[in-house]
Amino acid sequence: MKTKIYVMLVTLFFSCFLQGQIRFSETIQDSKIASPNDNTLYFIDFWATWCAPCVYANEYLEVLQRQYPDEFYVVSLSEEVPEKVKRHIEKHPTDLAVAIDYQGENFDAHSVKILPYGILVDTRGNVLWKGSPTDFKSADLESFLKRYKVQKPYHKVFKIKSVKEDFKSDYVPSKDFEISKIKQFNNDILEISNKGDFTHFKGDLQSILAYGFKVLKNQVYLPKDLNQPYEIYFKDSASFLSNVTDALKLNVSTFQNKGEVLVVDNDEPKLWDKNQIDWGQGALNYLIDDNQIQADNMTFKDFLYHLSHSLNLPISTTTVVDSETLHDWQVHYRFYGLMQNDLLDNFGLKVEKKTADFMIYNVTKKAP
Repeated sequence: MKTKIYVMLVTLFFSCFLQGQIRFSETIQDSKIASPNDNTLYFIDFWATWCAPCVYANEYLEVLQRQYPDEFYVVSLSEEVPEKVKRHIEKHPTDLAVAIDYQGENFDAHSVKILPYGILVDTRGNVLWKGSPTDFKSADLESFLKRYKVQKPYHKVFKIKSVKEDFKSDYVPSKDFEISKIKQFNNDILEISNKGDFTHFKGDLQSILAYGFKVLKNQVYLPKDLNQPYEIYFKDSASFLSNVTDALKLNVSTFQNKGEVLVVDNDEPKLWDKNQIDWGQGALNYLIDDNQIQADNMTFKDFLYHLSHSLNLPISTTTVVDSETLHDWQVHYRFYGLMQNDLLDNFGLKVEKKTADFMIYNVTKKAP
C-alpha cells in the first residue's frame, strides 16, 4: 500500500512539474493575433530592449504568427524589469505576447548568450528546435505541426510565478563618464542602449575597446586577465576611448598585420543625408539582420564598424569623411556582389577584398 501511495504521489508531482516547468514572472501582454487556448506548439523569442537585431526578429515572428494564428503561439521573453519592457513596447509596438523572465530562469536553462535567440517547444515543454528566430521558417513549422498533435492552453504550458522585487528606477549617472566592473556578463555581444543624454554599455573590455577603435573585435589584443566585463555611461563620444584607457590605466600600442581586408574607398563619396530614413525620436538608430544593415543617423566610422562585424572582416579606408556628420544607410551585406552594387550606386563607395595590412591594437596594463 505504501508503495502504491508513493507511486501516486510521484506521478502527481511529476504531472504538476510538467505543467509548470516553463515559468514566467509576469505577462506584459497577451497575443493580439493568436488565441492562448489549445495550441500545439509554442515559440519562445528571447530578446532585450537594447538588442537592435531583436527588432527585426520580432517583426519576422509577428509575420509568422499572422500566417499561423491557430495551433501556434509566440511569446517574446525578456529578463529585464517590467517597466523598461513596457516603455520599450510603447515606442516599438508588437502584437505578439510579451512576458518577463526577471530571474533569468529560462535564459539560464537554455544557455542564452547571443540575442536574438528562440526555441520551439511542445505542450510538455520539450525543446524541438532552437536557434536564431529568423532561421525558423514556415516549412519547419508545418513539418512540426504534422508530427505533434497534443494541444494545451497557454496557462497549462507556462506558469506565471509572481516575483516580488523592488524594481529601482533607471540609474542616472552623476558624471559625464562613469565606468564600473560588473560581476557577471554572459553575452558575447556588446549591449548598447540610450538612457536620456547618456549612452549605456555593457560588455567585455575587448568589445568595448573595439567599439572605441571602430575595428573588428579580434583586432584588439589584450591579456585574458584584463578582459573583464564592465558597465559604462558616457555623454561625449569623442572622448570615450581616452576616458576608458585613462580610467583603467591602459597602454595602447599598434602594429600592422597582413590578411584579407575589405577596402572601402572613393575620392568623391556621395553619402546619404539624414532625411532618407526616419524612425522617430527615441528609436534604435540601427538594425542589422541576416541580409542588410539599416541605420538612421549614423556616422561613416560607425557604419564601417558595424559592416566589419557583420562580415567578420577588417576594413581599410582612406576616404575622408567628417567624423561627426550623421548619415542614413541601407546596405545588403550577405551577398558580396549585391553589397558592392549597393555601396557604389547609393553611396559612391568602391569596395574590394584584398590581401593587405590592417591595424592591430595591443593593450596592456600600465606599470604601477
